[in-house]
Amino acid sequence: MESNRNWFYRVIRQREIGIIISLFILLLVFSVINPAMLLPDNLRAVLRASAFTGILSVGTTWILISGSFDLSIGSVAGLASVVTSFLAVKQGVAVIPAVVMGLLAGMSIGLLNYCLIFKAKIPAFLATIGTMYIAKGLAQYISKGFQIYPLPESVGVFGTATPLGVSWHFLIFVFLVIISQVILFRTVYGLEVRATGSDRETARNTEVNIRKVSISTSVIVGVLSALSGILLMSRLVTGYAEIGASWGLTSIAACAIGGVSLFGYEGSFFGMLLGVITLQVIQNGLVVIGLSPYLNVIIVGVILVITAAIDWQRRTKLDL
Repeated sequence: MESNRNWFYRVIRQREIGIIISLFILLLVFSVINPAMLLPDNLRAVLRASAFTGILSVGTTWILISGSFDLSIGSVAGLASVVTSFLAVKQGVAVIPAVVMGLLAGMSIGLLNYCLIFKAKIPAFLATIGTMYIAKGLAQYISKGFQIYPLPESVGVFGTATPLGVSWHFLIFVFLVIISQVILFRTVYGLEVRATGSDRETARNTEVNIRKVSISTSVIVGVLSALSGILLMSRLVTGYAEIGASWGLTSIAACAIGGVSLFGYEGSFFGMLLGVITLQVIQNGLVVIGLSPYLNVIIVGVILVITAAIDWQRRTKLDL
């Protein structure tokens, strides 16, 4: 009996339980105002819409837990969609090679971020603002500011398919969350990432390969940012530079809601998934109850301020 009680207390103390409770409260409030909130079609739409920022947030979670930061992710998504669509539409390149080139564009920005932050010693905030503009400028230069279409029919067939009532995009998101969660908590690499995010100097003294962690997490976030942009391109059957333009801070806010520390080490991919869905429920709920969806931007800002303040206070107390 005592062991069962201890198990129960351990469960309810998990951050994810609090997020799940908050999510259910949000759904309840929105559904009371408008029962359409809980219609199966609407819930499936929420899941489908969460996939794009969700995939981006998988990369963001890796970089945050490792103790770094990346504000270029939204622009990288746009760049990848432009590179892929430009090659497929304007240059006649087959879809798969074009997608690979789009992913390589994301990886290149990730490697550039690594060099600027860890080699040139430029603060991550400043370095990734710079690469954000570089990626955005490249996308606009390649596309000349126009949308690129029509993409091959196979792209649209994939992008609009609804397996299991959701989408391939959402299933890819869930797959990435599961794989990342296992790697983070069940492998030596995951331990090294968390150790690096906790204290780089201590990690270095315990022979953690800081260089490997820094390069790999920079590449992961670049590639996954590119993937999210390419997948949204397939959904819209159009490539353009502004894909993902507002995703950067939304992704960080989703991670913060999900319990991922903005200062490294703490967090889980399951929590991040709940954070992404919670933000999407808020955005969808505002529309369902007839309020302006632009309030979502205010909510994201408030969430970032509150979570950053709480995270900073907790970190300060731990240091004391």
